[in-house]
Amino acid sequence: MVVPRGFEFPADATASSIREACHADRSERIMPIMVFVEYSKEGGEASISAVGYGGNQVTGVSPRTDTYTMAQHDPALAASLSKAMNLPFEVFYFDENDVVYGRRVADALRGFPITTLYPTVTPHPTSSNPATLTVSFAFENARDAIEEFDYVQLDFNLKDSLVMLTEVELANTGTNKYKIVEKVGGYDLTSKYASIITESAATVLDGVTAATYDETTDSLTLTVSSGSTPALKAPSVLYDAGIEGITA
Repeated sequence: MVVPRGFEFPADATASSIREACHADRSERIMPIMVFVEYSKEGGEASISAVGYGGNQVTGVSPRTDTYTMAQHDPALAASLSKAMNLPFEVFYFDENDVVYGRRVADALRGFPITTLYPTVTPHPTSSNPATLTVSFAFENARDAIEEFDYVQLDFNLKDSLVMLTEVELANTGTNKYKIVEKVGGYDLTSKYASIITESAATVLDGVTAATYDETTDSLTLTVSSGSTPALKAPSVLYDAGIEGITA
């Protein structure tokens, strides 16, 4: 789970509060990356050298990078990860037993600060292997990650509570005609969200007062305010209206 710097994992977390946090504004959002099937660690080990004829001493801890292999290649996720490189994040890990791993700081569980995260992509299958995606996290302080390491056991299914947001766009297909499509691949999601949008158009869309849905063309007809450009509102607003899993 990638989170903003300073984020504290809620001591009273529930399945619903975690799901809501996945749709929060960026400064408070949990951004899950799922599912990993392999893990490898590079660095994070003591550097040792002798002084003169004296015995060995530890001079520091080498930089640490954790690399996880995704269960399958996801081009949309790879694009998002590439855009997020070198941004200030922290990261929590969790496992299939609903244990969340992080650092204990001032009696709160916080993530491991990272200097960068980045994807490594094999975008197309070869003669012997499928397309692959790995995600790497470069730790800011490998020693702190050891000395402050802590974890909590949750009493609910964390994986099922987490939501990875899919980037979408409101695509204009004609006069006041729109579709909701995924930015990568263009998969049409219009019918999935049409019911809520027609019922709450002004709530979930900027610059729109009403909407109707045409099943034949699988498109939305929007009543647009004068001088406005229709746009989906923030994920937190969409979530409150019953729309989950997308962001513009």
